[in-house]
Amino acid sequence: MPFARGYHIEIGGGRGMPGAGALGGYPTQFLGGGYGVEMKNNLRKLYGCEVHFSGRGEMIPNEDSYCEIDPHVVDQWGIPVLRFHFKWSQDEILQAKHMQETFQQIIEAMGGTVTHKSGPENNWGIARGGEIIHEVGATKMGSDPKTSVLNQYCQAWDVKNLFITDAAPFVSNADKNPTLSITALGWRTSDYIADQVKKLNVKV
Repeated sequence: MPFARGYHIEIGGGRGMPGAGALGGYPTQFLGGGYGVEMKNNLRKLYGCEVHFSGRGEMIPNEDSYCEIDPHVVDQWGIPVLRFHFKWSQDEILQAKHMQETFQQIIEAMGGTVTHKSGPENNWGIARGGEIIHEVGATKMGSDPKTSVLNQYCQAWDVKNLFITDAAPFVSNADKNPTLSITALGWRTSDYIADQVKKLNVKV
């Protein structure tokens, strides 16, 4: 593969009542046009036979994606806010290209007709950063305070009473949803906090 890591495919489709705008793509899907009986026959070819695909892949950390304290903007309490920088690398773009090509191959192998696809003009349909809501990172967990924000128990190196147990400690995330891993890390962190409180290493 010309890209790192991998992705999974999510499939949807089936029958459903036509909704608002159901005929919006008719001219492009049936370029022959049609009225009356011809239109009805063409719609029968489409209705109830739709299938669509989504791809979920892993993003590789890169130097162009990071957050920092904004030097100019503050919140309503006068506290500086975070400023995020984000950019897809060629790994993610080539991964999306492979997804699109794979989706089309699956449809054609089943004898179907591709009615919508994305190409290089829009980065092969890759979503905007933050749109899928499975994003992780920003407070890296690691073993070295020089290269990470948190230790292995999601405890801040610089503020011992600060623990972060959402998706922020992840350096990266595989193509699967991160919720169960977040829960497991939170459980482990909770056990660690309880132990540290007993030892008077952490104040509550």
